[in-house]
Amino acid sequence: MAEFTISDDVLANIKDQVILITGGSSGIGRATAQVCLDQGAKVVIGDLNPPPSDSNSDFQETDRIKFIQVDVTSWESLRNLFDQTNQLFGGIDHVFANAGVGPTTDFLDVTLNEAGHLEPPNLRTINVNLISVLYTINLASAYMKQLASRRPVNKTGSIVLAGSASSYQTFTAGDYTIAKHGVVGMVRGLMVKMENEGEIRLNAIAPSWTDTGMIPAQAIRDLGVPVQSAATVAKSVALLFADENRHGEVIYSAGGLYKEINKAEGGLVSAAEALNFPSDHPDDVVRVIFGQLPKP
Repeated sequence: MAEFTISDDVLANIKDQVILITGGSSGIGRATAQVCLDQGAKVVIGDLNPPPSDSNSDFQETDRIKFIQVDVTSWESLRNLFDQTNQLFGGIDHVFANAGVGPTTDFLDVTLNEAGHLEPPNLRTINVNLISVLYTINLASAYMKQLASRRPVNKTGSIVLAGSASSYQTFTAGDYTIAKHGVVGMVRGLMVKMENEGEIRLNAIAPSWTDTGMIPAQAIRDLGVPVQSAATVAKSVALLFADENRHGEVIYSAGGLYKEINKAEGGLVSAAEALNFPSDHPDDVVRVIFGQLPKP
């Protein structure tokens, strides 16, 4: 499981291709949109809110970049996103299922209603980080198969899922960890069938701590834990779009270095155990995020 770097040269294959990114207005999604635009791709950002822009921004709408409002937890809203993207550009080459939220609940908490009966747990994080990803895979697969004939011979579509280091570690943020483990489960559960069909590749990223605006990056650095830029992670997404040989992979990233861990020798568990995680105490980082641990 050798580490590798990513040069801009290997990303050139995405020029003029149509890329749909959910959660593309900020963080890793926005950084991925920027990398794709820099490589000459056409980008559709699906998000609740449009990306911040100014007169010098690449994110003002042009014939190469469009914003479509979407609620990824709604099947109808997501289907509309795919419909509109298809109408705008005549097809979709790659999809990044990136929309996500942080932890929102403790599944072991007990909440009672006014009648004293147990209330169901809050499933917001599961719905956004897991169920919407399944929706996105289903829609992406359907739309890409319909339009497979528009692609050059030996070119496939691809879907990239946003996992994280919590996809294979023990974290105290239960709902988030459950969802991100499920993301890797989707790759492992669908990769063989999709490989046999031969039209669409399925991969995921599993980055270490990343400055996305969702976490207090400096507070984490104060623990002695490195935090990478969203642009670093974005290059791994673009690589999975561009490289026709990558399927069923999960790419871990930290500080500009990348490792494939799902198909590594010894399997995912062995590969994950071999990683030098950037914190010996990942739960300390989780507690800092929620203000539960004094900052150094």
